[in-house]
Amino acid sequence: MFMNYLVLHVNRHKTTGKQISSPPPEKKIRRCLACGAEDMKPRRRYCSKHCRQNLLWTLSLCKGLLLTLGTRYAAFSFTENFVVLDILPTWANKISRFVYKRKQGCPPAHSLKELTLQAGNEWYNKRNKQISRSFASQLILEEKMETNCTPDSIKPNAKKVPMLSADHKKSLKRLNIGVESLMFGDNERKIKKAYKGGDEKKFREINAAHELMLQWIEDPKFQSNEGLPGCWSYNGYKNKWSPPLWQ
Repeated sequence: MFMNYLVLHVNRHKTTGKQISSPPPEKKIRRCLACGAEDMKPRRRYCSKHCRQNLLWTLSLCKGLLLTLGTRYAAFSFTENFVVLDILPTWANKISRFVYKRKQGCPPAHSLKELTLQAGNEWYNKRNKQISRSFASQLILEEKMETNCTPDSIKPNAKKVPMLSADHKKSLKRLNIGVESLMFGDNERKIKKAYKGGDEKKFREINAAHELMLQWIEDPKFQSNEGLPGCWSYNGYKNKWSPPLWQ
């Protein structure tokens, strides 16, 4: 999977009867969901609009292959050297894995397009041997079957996230509260704790943010995002790709 999060665990060691703590945990590295780049701006999921659109276009192109192969679920991921497309067809309970080596300097979207075209050509070559469409799909998937992967590993999960307007997000930023903090615990206590004063202008901004977020917690609304941590996921029942879920 392309999104690697570095977590340094704090271990305690006993030295001559004293406990010594290791350095504090390193900051998590958030990579671009489309290319894996690390030079991300704060609160951004993609390094650029072009990078995002390029991958989305390629994933849309890939839908034709997935529909042809009778896909129930699929997952797309990449490393520095490879792109991987895992497919679970409707008629089988095993995953078929398509792997393509990335060329140096080429973004993941380009390699996924090459993988899609390569698999499509394989399918047409089998069709030219006077076999049915479904049998051609079956042969390709059987050739790529991966016994070490479980079907549940690419089945998208649903994650509940708060529904927030632009003003709500600005208010959280002013109060220095993360969106994830609204998912657990006593939200009202957290918001009131973040309510601090300052100069007159800042006080008015924080006061407005405080009031707006207290209104939200009186009637909180959530939406369910479908996806997988670390890779793009495809739901064949909806014919839809979903971006990776943040961990």
